[in-house]
Amino acid sequence: MLLRKLGMGCAMKKVSFFNLEYQKGQALILGVFLVLATAMAAVLMYNNGQTTSEKTRLVNAADAAAYSGAVFFARNLNFLAYTNRAMIANHVAIGHFVSYVSWLRYVKKSIAKLNNYTRFVPYIGPAVAYANKVMGWVKKGTEKAAPFIVEGADGLNFVLHKAQNKGQFTMNGVMSVSSFLKVKIMDKVAKTYDPTIRINYKKDVNTTGGKIAAVQVMTDIAKVLRYVKRYTANNDKGRLKSMVEDSYDISAPWIRGNRGWGVNLVVVKLNKYGSTQHTMTGKKTDWKANDKLVYRWWTLKGWKSSTVATGKASAREFSRNYKGVPGYYDLRKPGKDADQILNISALATMPVSTTRFMQLMGMKPGAQRLAALSRAEIFHERPEKGFARLGKGEYANLYNPFWQVRLTKNQI
Repeated sequence: MLLRKLGMGCAMKKVSFFNLEYQKGQALILGVFLVLATAMAAVLMYNNGQTTSEKTRLVNAADAAAYSGAVFFARNLNFLAYTNRAMIANHVAIGHFVSYVSWLRYVKKSIAKLNNYTRFVPYIGPAVAYANKVMGWVKKGTEKAAPFIVEGADGLNFVLHKAQNKGQFTMNGVMSVSSFLKVKIMDKVAKTYDPTIRINYKKDVNTTGGKIAAVQVMTDIAKVLRYVKRYTANNDKGRLKSMVEDSYDISAPWIRGNRGWGVNLVVVKLNKYGSTQHTMTGKKTDWKANDKLVYRWWTLKGWKSSTVATGKASAREFSRNYKGVPGYYDLRKPGKDADQILNISALATMPVSTTRFMQLMGMKPGAQRLAALSRAEIFHERPEKGFARLGKGEYANLYNPFWQVRLTKNQI
């Protein structure tokens, strides 16, 4: 009985495998490993989050850089269009002015001749004499102002064309294949997102992906740089002359030769003729206007005629070296052969985040770079509102400032 009790006592003191007395300290080691694993996961999650955030910022910067570069070039194209229109308008205005001077001289001579016949007629004679005197003042004042008007318009066109040249020089200076298309405005815009971002940087194309992106970037900009060309009236196959003459609009009858009228009294005819000729070649540009009044009467031997009064004027009469439009910029392939869309690409890169966690893990900060490629397109489109419709549309050109920009997909 006693032994049984003792045996039972020994059995009761038998220690279980899970007795805490024999597991002391093992939970602490497990906890340490658990904490380390959690810390590692947190670091990786943080770095992944940082990378994702930086990638998003880089993509936004690339979009902004490509868009700003496209806007820069689109504004340049619109500037060329505005200045082309301004130079043509100034040149046509001189055509109007020369026509007016010729007509004014014709009127003055007509009134002077009429005054010779009416000076002894009561009431009518004094009125015609006074009109003759007033027209003399107007003619004299206009002729004195004419050199300033013609040379002023010619000088203004010279300044506008110089501004075009300056703009194209600046464009080629900031956008060239040799400098790998590093446009300052694109860099400035991208660095507002992060100062470490680089745009179209040579060293960023060493990887296979970078080289493929570089092909797109350089192909786009090469097309942009060859898109426009300087022309003069001597080498544009008459396009400028046609554009000027198409710009007469409602004034076409006045310039082309409809400043006339006629009176037919069967045996007596009185006809007024007037026209202005436009000359535009590489050697000479001029407006020449002629007005005359012809009196015809019928005799038994047929019709006879006499010129009552004439008027003449030319642009070179008031400005010996009148140029009109000294030069202008147009598409290298105008009309239907022109590229209707241009592109600007931006390859943006930035170093991976330089956080202290990366340094603790033995990763070199900035050793790797994130990259993003964005593309914007420049296109010419006539607005639907505020402008007359042209039926089938309008080809890209440098006479209407309708160049616009939008982001688009990459080719790669």
